[in-house]
Amino acid sequence: MLSSISGEMIIGIQPDRIGEESYSDKWSQFLKARGITTRSLDLLGPDVLTQVESCQGIMWRWAHNPQDKQSARRILYTIEHNLGIPVYPDSSTAWHYDEKIAQYYLLQTLEAPVPKTWLFWNHEEALAWSQTAPYPIVFKLSAGAGSANVLKVTARKEAVSLIERVFRQGIFPYALNDLPNTRRWPRSGKQLKALIGRSRAAWQYVWAKEYPPLHPVWWQPERNYAYFQEFLPGNYFDTRITVIGDRAFGFRRLNRSGDFRASGSGLIDNDPAAIDLRCIEIAFQISRRGKFQSMAYDFLYGQGEPLIGEISYAFADWAVHECPGHWREDLSWVDGQMWPEEAQVEDFISRIRGR
Repeated sequence: MLSSISGEMIIGIQPDRIGEESYSDKWSQFLKARGITTRSLDLLGPDVLTQVESCQGIMWRWAHNPQDKQSARRILYTIEHNLGIPVYPDSSTAWHYDEKIAQYYLLQTLEAPVPKTWLFWNHEEALAWSQTAPYPIVFKLSAGAGSANVLKVTARKEAVSLIERVFRQGIFPYALNDLPNTRRWPRSGKQLKALIGRSRAAWQYVWAKEYPPLHPVWWQPERNYAYFQEFLPGNYFDTRITVIGDRAFGFRRLNRSGDFRASGSGLIDNDPAAIDLRCIEIAFQISRRGKFQSMAYDFLYGQGEPLIGEISYAFADWAVHECPGHWREDLSWVDGQMWPEEAQVEDFISRIRGR
C-alpha cells in the first residue's frame, strides 16, 4: 500500500554501480538538491517489499543483461502495479528494453515509421523466405547494444547459416561480430587459453554430464526466432533523439570507418542545425502515445523518410549532457546543457506530487 505523501517525501534508489555513468548517483544528487530524502535500497534482497513500504517512489536504472532483465522487470512491476508506488522506469517505459522484437511489435501498435521487417518463429518458414529475400538485408538478435549482434547479410548462404544457428544451437549475445571467430585457430595466448577451457568443459560434459559453464554476464542464448530488417543504403550516420517529458535532446552518430553501423561508434555531432526536425516531431509523438517517461530513438532514412530502428529507455548520459540545449514539444529551443537524470528527477517528483 502506498504510504502517505504528506510531509517528507522519500525516494528509494537502487544503486546501479556503473561509475561515472551512474544514474543512481546523479538521481540522488538532484533529489537532495530539491529537498527530497533518498534511501539506498537492495531490491534484490529478501525483504524487498518491506524496504519500499515507506517510499513514495522507486528508481532503478537496470542494465541490458539477462540477470537484470529477469529480476528488475518483475520486481518493479510488482511495486508499480500491486503496491501502487510510482517507479522509474515504469512498465510502459521499460518492458521492451533491449528486446528488439518486443519493440518491433510495440512500434507497430503506436503507428511509428519503421524499416521493413521479417520476423520468423518457425525454422522452415525462415528458410523458405531466404530463397527470395531482398539481399542485402540486416540480421539482428533481439538483445544487444552498441551495434552488437547486428550483421549485414549479402547472400542466401549467409542467411541460411544464421537461421540454422539461431534455431538449432542458439546464439549468445555479443558472439556474432564482437568476439574473435572461435572456429579459427587461436592467434594469441588469450584465445588459446579460451580454447583449452572450452575443450576441458566439453570433455566434462561428455564424461561427467556437467553442463559447460556459461559466460558470467551474457549467459542466456537467443534462440528459436529469426529477425531480419531491410538494409537502408546511404545512411552514413543515425540520428539519436532522446525524449524526457517535454524535452528532446538530439545529436548525430557517424558510422564507424568502413561500417554501416553507427551505434556505439563514439563519433558524435552535436550541432543542432544538423538535426532533422521531423525526427524530433516523430519522437515526441511516439513518446506521448507510448506514455514513456524517457526514451532514446535511433533514426535512419528510407527513401528520404525518417524511420525508427530501435528505442531504449537507458542510454549514455554523457552524450545527452553534451548537447548544447534541447527542444520543447512545440519545437522551440532551450539553450543550456542538462543532465538527463535531472530531467528524469523533475518529472518523477511532479508525477508523485500530482497523485
